[in-house]
Amino acid sequence: MLIAHLSDLHLFTECSETGEARADIAQIVESIIADLLTLNPLPDIVAISGDLADGGSDEDYQLIRHLLAPLPMPILAVPGNHDRREAMRRVLGNRLAGLEAGEFMQSRIDTPGVTLLGLDSVVKGDARGALCNTRLVWLEKQLQHTQPVTFLVLHHPPFKTGNPHWDPYSLIEGREHFMEIISGSPKRILCGHIHQPLHTYWDGHYGGIAGSPAFQYNLVPGSVNVPTACKVPYSYPLHDCRPDGSVIVHLRHVAQA
Repeated sequence: MLIAHLSDLHLFTECSETGEARADIAQIVESIIADLLTLNPLPDIVAISGDLADGGSDEDYQLIRHLLAPLPMPILAVPGNHDRREAMRRVLGNRLAGLEAGEFMQSRIDTPGVTLLGLDSVVKGDARGALCNTRLVWLEKQLQHTQPVTFLVLHHPPFKTGNPHWDPYSLIEGREHFMEIISGSPKRILCGHIHQPLHTYWDGHYGGIAGSPAFQYNLVPGSVNVPTACKVPYSYPLHDCRPDGSVIVHLRHVAQA
């Protein structure tokens, strides 16, 4: 079982909400999709941990749908703080695997040996993340029956990043209850939001953050400075889930990005 983890694509058609996404981001994402399709074997699932769009208009998601169209495998995607739930569900809903109905965009995919759960951590109009009681009750119910390896995909990291500028904008509300719910066995938590690749071991769980092809930040460990944009080679993680229950993480570099 091979899972490709993408995040923070920040695609837009007319206007970038952040003002930071590179103008050629559609071409860059196209090159990433093309690279994914060269892998042999192909990934079994693509997980996207939020901020697919950089503003979230219907036109933005139509562009995203067009760019993702060549991918033959299931796609699990959760919203980020620059997405808009209503437009994302309206345009992409029937393309996203395991997406459940309801107020929040939460998903489940089961394969032999592996479960993926997508959590919606977005607070409308706020860069910070939250998991309210409704979302946490859903998670607790889902975790009652999972495969031996369980991935949790959400936009906002529930763990510390090591940078005091970003940590206040991570998962703030519901973090403690989230930790209690997942404490039964080790989980693999896939996030985005900070625009810098990061891997950590957190309270017995693996935490992985994918970088952004739109713009990346220079997060220096221990620095108290505001992160600045930097030009670094882009790569995306590939999680190779082995039959013995182990998972190997490879980084796939994309030259065009």
